[in-house]
Amino acid sequence: MLGSLKKSWQELKQGRPGHRFQERAKKGKRERLSQSWIKRFLKPVIAIILIAGGVVLCVIPGPGMPLVVAGAALLAERSFTIARGLDWTEVKARKVLSLGKAWWRHATRTARVAAVLIGAVVIGGAGYGAYSLTFGH
Repeated sequence: MLGSLKKSWQELKQGRPGHRFQERAKKGKRERLSQSWIKRFLKPVIAIILIAGGVVLCVIPGPGMPLVVAGAALLAERSFTIARGLDWTEVKARKVLSLGKAWWRHATRTARVAAVLIGAVVIGGAGYGAYSLTFGH
């Protein structure tokens, strides 16, 4: 099971942005025909557990987003709708990241410091809010 997950990850990395999840979903559909019922059952269950764990770790301190993304990628093998959504999200995220990188390269030192401070305040506020909601303080 772990070997097939590593293979799937390598295929996703090599795929074309904006199409990689849909291509993997098509391949996954063909592969499911030859898999045992246990493997067909376990992948979506593991995906849902990863997403749930990721959501919990987003609320409490922890690396929640990577788990959510990994779970969504596993579910994308079963659903073309999820695969299309992930492909769309990937393209949009790449555009935002490239704009951010371009801004960072041309920003003054003062603007960079201000951006980091604002980001720290936002993340700290979100963390405090999550802590307050979780533990009722």
